[in-house]
Amino acid sequence: MEINIARGDGSYPSLIRKLGKTDVLVLDDWWLGPLSAAESRELLEVLEDRYQTRSTVVAVRCLWTNAIN
Repeated sequence: MEINIARGDGSYPSLIRKLGKTDVLVLDDWWLGPLSAAESRELLEVLEDRYQTRSTVVAVRCLWTNAIN
């Protein structure tokens, strides 16, 4: 995952800014298992940066209730 690499090489803040400025962010087939606490925080950070300013499309192949429980 690009976020893990960015965290390791110090480019994480730049990547988060880049994701926040992308006109349409598509998260496609990425939720194959439960998110860790760190991944949940990262996703929330990106979505908060985009809220009411940019479009985000999320495509998953699981029951939504299974993903959030």
